[in-house]
Amino acid sequence: MRFAKILSVAALPMFLFACSDSNSGNLGSNPNPENPPEEKKDSIPENIPDEELKPITRDFSSIWKNGDGSAANPYQISTEEELISLAFYVNDSSMSFKDKYFKQTADIALTKAWKPIGIFGKNSYGYGNRVFSGSFDGTSKTISGLTINDTASYSGLFGLARGAHISNVVIKDAKMNVGSVAGVLAGLADSVTVENCTIENAEIKGADRVGGLVGEAKHVTVTNVAVTGSVSGTNNVGGALGSVQNGALTNLTNSASVAGKSIVGGVVGGSSSVGDESSISMALNYGTVTGTKDVGGVVATLSSTKIERAGNYGAVTADESQLGNVGGVIAVASNKSVVNEVFNTATVTVTKVQNVGGVIGNLKAVSATNVFNQGEISGQASRLGGLVGYVEGDAKLESGYNSAKVTDNNLSGMVAGKVASTAAVTNIYYDKTVGGDLLVVADQMGLVLPTGFATEEMKAATFVATLNGSGAVWSIDPAKFGGYPSFSWAK
Repeated sequence: MRFAKILSVAALPMFLFACSDSNSGNLGSNPNPENPPEEKKDSIPENIPDEELKPITRDFSSIWKNGDGSAANPYQISTEEELISLAFYVNDSSMSFKDKYFKQTADIALTKAWKPIGIFGKNSYGYGNRVFSGSFDGTSKTISGLTINDTASYSGLFGLARGAHISNVVIKDAKMNVGSVAGVLAGLADSVTVENCTIENAEIKGADRVGGLVGEAKHVTVTNVAVTGSVSGTNNVGGALGSVQNGALTNLTNSASVAGKSIVGGVVGGSSSVGDESSISMALNYGTVTGTKDVGGVVATLSSTKIERAGNYGAVTADESQLGNVGGVIAVASNKSVVNEVFNTATVTVTKVQNVGGVIGNLKAVSATNVFNQGEISGQASRLGGLVGYVEGDAKLESGYNSAKVTDNNLSGMVAGKVASTAAVTNIYYDKTVGGDLLVVADQMGLVLPTGFATEEMKAATFVATLNGSGAVWSIDPAKFGGYPSFSWAK
């Protein structure tokens, strides 16, 4: 019987070449980078007693001196070197650390250019897709000075995380000038749970799918995150997440400035789902949002996603896209999405775009209830409305108001630029003191026009009762939103 000699991982890490993740191909016998030749095996005497045949084990006690990787006793990381070691064992030694636990026990200041934990594509040995699949608890200790200046894709503290749990991570003063699929916490998060993470004073510049927290997210749960700094890219750019497919997002706050070309959102660039519906709840944006096509204060494009309790306080600006949609909260909502309890208080300024709304640019055959706008809308657009630019198909717009000024340009209306004949607009109102002679809905077919109220009437309890109907969503706090109706949870 022949056996290969076993090398110590802790002592000789560079010799670890375990199998790659499930996305990698099988190794054959051809001597090329994809299929390296089989190593010659040394001869070991036969008839070794069974008690001396021990399974392969990996001893990390000389790398992470405290902990054994269990949930009760995680590997402890307290220095830059120990954090770099985690990146090494994932990237060069194909250790995913599935079912292993890590705990950061001290603030860590990074002094070297950072190489992400987990890589998509090939490592230096030609092996593809190295993922982190363990649990990492930052314990609210800080990681500062994360710097990546590399146009390669899949960049962040974690480049590629799959099936992982990441919590309580605080990253300060990160500077990233990178390619696509980039976020300060993670480039690509696939089937990952992210909880209680903060990105402070980050500066990230990338291409497609760029986010202050995560660049691209699939099948994720993200809860309690906050981002400050600046985020810029080309397509699918978001203050927190650039692109989301099948996500459950709760309590996200962005205060970073966000800039891109298409699908640019203050919190999320684009949200969609395949099969199960995605959801976004308690999402607030305070940063400025700038783009060209499909630009939203909170979310740019919403497809098969339910969004509720979301608000925008950051100025939204878009220009020169004749096919683009722009919204104070959402640029375009489509494909079985649901919108409930959302608002905008910031200015929306556009130049030569298609559909512009104080809350939603284009409402495509989906329902939006309990919405309000207090941000001035100005510029040039084919359809421009205080609440929605274009209410299209069999969409439903119900229970809400606009109290802000809307520029009288092209097809402009205090409520909407255009409402399709098949759409339903009910229990919707506007401030006629502010609106003056502007049309209520610029282009409509047989629609019973929404009612206008004077400013003081809109601040009365009777108007709140009108908005609520048989419900109790709306309330008035004289200290909030200028005394107009709002939601109890809204700040």
